[in-house]
Amino acid sequence: MLRRTAGVLLLTVALAACDSSPDTSGPLPDGTGLVAAARSSIDAWHSVRFDFTVSGTIPGLDVRDVKGQASRDGRASGQADVQQSTNRFQLTFLMDSSTLYLTDQHGARKQEPLPADYNPVLLLGSARGLPRLLGDATGLKTETREDVKGVETYRVTGELARDVVSTVLPQIQSDVDVKFWVTQREPRELVRVWMQVPPRQPNEGAVMLELALSDVNAPMTTAPPG
Repeated sequence: MLRRTAGVLLLTVALAACDSSPDTSGPLPDGTGLVAAARSSIDAWHSVRFDFTVSGTIPGLDVRDVKGQASRDGRASGQADVQQSTNRFQLTFLMDSSTLYLTDQHGARKQEPLPADYNPVLLLGSARGLPRLLGDATGLKTETREDVKGVETYRVTGELARDVVSTVLPQIQSDVDVKFWVTQREPRELVRVWMQVPPRQPNEGAVMLELALSDVNAPMTTAPPG
């Protein structure tokens, strides 16, 4: 269980709800350019705070909510709400470049070596993670302006192919619709991502995944438990 939970915690970095009604007045900038600029901005990110939520069920993706902070140098910390079968519980996690520390809601601690494929650096790296999603999205179109928790943004819609999404979330094996929220101010920065995973069977509903990003390059103060 620990390894699968570690993978989910590291490969998902949730989105805040929009705070105002969409504004489609006036000309809107090109979606492809906005997303490309947001992708370039990530090159300067050393750390980021994230909040990830899942509305629905995806086999192998046990988390309902994960929030915390991750850094390019391989550290991460935060809290996770985990659903396994009929059991739902909370975990506090901390990762350094080589070790995963988990503390359950009763205070029991566990630790194990961190699998190389689950290093937090992958979230900000170009081959996998956010830059890959931004760089390989297709059909990009700017839909509107929106306020996201006090940040003025442009909302851009598009699509992601299965082979792109699965590099970040291997549990998703289908094409998905995606929306990116990019700051109106420059440098353009990604502040929100939304994905809709189509139903696997006719009697199932679509699954929504949301990711919010904030506090770019804020200091990381995590340290392994004593």
